Amino acid sequence: MNETKILVIDPDETSRTFLANILRKQNYTVSEAASGQDGLQKIIDFTPDVITCDSALNDLSAEAIIIKTRQEIRYGNTPIVVFSNQLDSEEMDRILKAGANDYFGKSGQALMGFLNNISKLLVDARVKQSEELKGALAVFVSAKGGTGTSSLCANIGMNLSRFMTKSTVALVDMVLPIGSLALITGIDESSNFNVVEVSLQPPEKVTPDYFRENLARPHDWLFHLLPGSPDPGAASSFNVGNMHQVIQTLRKTYDYVLVDLGRSFSRISLPIIQEADVIVMVLSNDVSSVSLTKRSLDYLITQNINSNRIYPILNRAVGLEGLSKAEAEKILGMEIRMTVPYMMSNLTLANNQNTPIASKFPTDTTNLVLKQVAIEISQAAIKTRSEHVAKG
Repeated sequence: MNETKILVIDPDETSRTFLANILRKQNYTVSEAASGQDGLQKIIDFTPDVITCDSALNDLSAEAIIIKTRQEIRYGNTPIVVFSNQLDSEEMDRILKAGANDYFGKSGQALMGFLNNISKLLVDARVKQSEELKGALAVFVSAKGGTGTSSLCANIGMNLSRFMTKSTVALVDMVLPIGSLALITGIDESSNFNVVEVSLQPPEKVTPDYFRENLARPHDWLFHLLPGSPDPGAASSFNVGNMHQVIQTLRKTYDYVLVDLGRSFSRISLPIIQEADVIVMVLSNDVSSVSLTKRSLDYLITQNINSNRIYPILNRAVGLEGLSKAEAEKILGMEIRMTVPYMMSNLTLANNQNTPIASKFPTDTTNLVLKQVAIEISQAAIKTRSEHVAKG
């Protein structure tokens, strides 16, 4: 089944079943409701991506359904399409003012128009959510070195920029004592603009304009980058106390901020991890990596971090040998959200040439995985931000 879920609210069984069956043939996951009250409950239970509603309900008006739905921040941008047995300009005006995305008279032509427009409705809703919930923060961290955390951070950031075309993305390299994102993306490391230098600036200087003017845009990569410490000597000057403001200012400036923390659960990284909307935990398929990740996950739970914010990725960076996904999940006690296939020497080659995987190996199946990861991280961040806003 398609992961896109559509709720059909219509008191007429024949009409409701007809639309639902057509949507199922298009491989959408469909739920049906025969009344307005049932529809409101299904919105909570089914969490639809798209809602269709007949304008003539027996218990509630379509406007009431729309208004009640829009009052819930989680569904503030969920596409709502209303179908009417007869086109009425006054009714259409009320429906659209209440917050519907479209209003159609029931006809074969209108049905085709709706089916053809579903993808656009979903994209527009996602973009609008991203704009309203600016500053989603995702951190990338691992419990053991050599898991490819920095490479994944860069390539997932690239995919966020590729598929969230109206969103801005910034990456921050906070791997200490020396960062690698500048090396991976081909940024000139002789520049003094890096995370250490930024941490040493007076707080009043670190503004959105400061970042817009200074953040590097790596060639061939579609995001901006705050490079990491160029060497261990520079890292010794790092001002931990200023990093909260640095991250907050970046969140005000960019739609997505991805922070590469590498192998770090220190006093420097923990506040940022606690603040993050999504915590991407990267592990490899060897026993030590999985065992150390389990300990790290247990530690994060003790720090009042909700496990729903944690997104484990199994990266087969060193080969196919080792634990299976199921075996790793059994040790972790948590679902691994995605597995990145073994790329043999392709990942190393792409990194050595400062090129995204999507550009260097466009037909590699890894690109499909990274695209899905980017989409899921975006959705998870939006969900977390929405819940924070709803709690006030």
